[in-house]
Amino acid sequence: MSADCDLLTGGERLNAMRRRAAAEGRPLHGTLALTHRCNFRCVHCYMQPGARPPERELSTAEWLVLAGEAAEAGCFSILLTGGEPLLRADFAEIYLGIRKFGIHVMLFTNASLVDDSIIRTLQAAPPRLIEVSVYGASADTYQCVTGRAENYGHTLRGIALLRQAGLPVRLKTVLMQPNRHDFLAIRALAADGEPPVRYDAMLQSRYHGDEAIKALRIPPEEVVELEARAIPELPAQWAAQQARREQWTPPAGNPLYTCAAGVVSFYVTAAGRVQPCVSAERYGVPWTPGGLLEAFRACRASVRAVRAPPGHPCAACRVFVLCGNCPPIAELECGDEGGVCSYACRLAHERGKRMENKWRGGHHSDFAMSEPTPYTMQQKVNP
Repeated sequence: MSADCDLLTGGERLNAMRRRAAAEGRPLHGTLALTHRCNFRCVHCYMQPGARPPERELSTAEWLVLAGEAAEAGCFSILLTGGEPLLRADFAEIYLGIRKFGIHVMLFTNASLVDDSIIRTLQAAPPRLIEVSVYGASADTYQCVTGRAENYGHTLRGIALLRQAGLPVRLKTVLMQPNRHDFLAIRALAADGEPPVRYDAMLQSRYHGDEAIKALRIPPEEVVELEARAIPELPAQWAAQQARREQWTPPAGNPLYTCAAGVVSFYVTAAGRVQPCVSAERYGVPWTPGGLLEAFRACRASVRAVRAPPGHPCAACRVFVLCGNCPPIAELECGDEGGVCSYACRLAHERGKRMENKWRGGHHSDFAMSEPTPYTMQQKVNP
């Protein structure tokens, strides 16, 4: 590490590390999708059975070789995800093996498979954070979203076990038609001392022409109304994001990808394909033992070489920080990575309007929304 990093602390030190890693073409963070299998059948998920051809998953030994290469390349943080990573019979071996490299680990899980054995594994070398997906606040909602009502009880039991073990937990959810009526109740599931429940209302298409996803999306003006009711502090948070954005210097050369994808991070599929992120499949490079750094640099170079089309509307958009559009999402939505996901754009502009009105007690002058009601799969929804 350079001398200038030694003089810094906290966020400044981390930013200095990121700048140096980006300059040297080295990853600091990796996401490993240990499996594409899942015990839930969520209506919105891009890993639904039949959505992709069956793939051979990397073996225990292969995952540990890959993680060792990540550590050697400079990676200090790894996220384990899926599918549902706890479905791997060798999860404990993979997890503890990665921790022996001195790498910080985060875990994404639905918590339904957490048991005493999983708890012992995690307590042996505690992760930095465990993010648990929560899809509703009742068995009925879980039936509608995940396909099985009993998944609700299994999830709550798993969360309770994690908390009782003193492990760091954060809950998150996907806000959509089937669970909109539970949004406040889901937010209330966070325990004292835990971060607020993280959420995402931007349901991305699973493939070009995915009409089913459009039917699950909540109209943008209604998303903003729900946010105003549940999260009154959002305008201040977004204002802080906007202030940081205004201090940001756009990269030279008009690149299409201005996010962190492939800069100092990577994503590896269950079959061992190295990508800039989970959605940027077209830039994936097959991993072979000993070749992680080379694969990372190859996909990084490919994605960084893509230029934005002339006059791309996102370049100077005033509500950019409120938007969920990105090139891979746009490609799935409209068949062109240089395009724009209209839903994400509309949602961002509705949020911008609400910010200008300072949330005003949770009511926007331009619209009114009826009380949310439980969703049924027969409802027709304006995408």
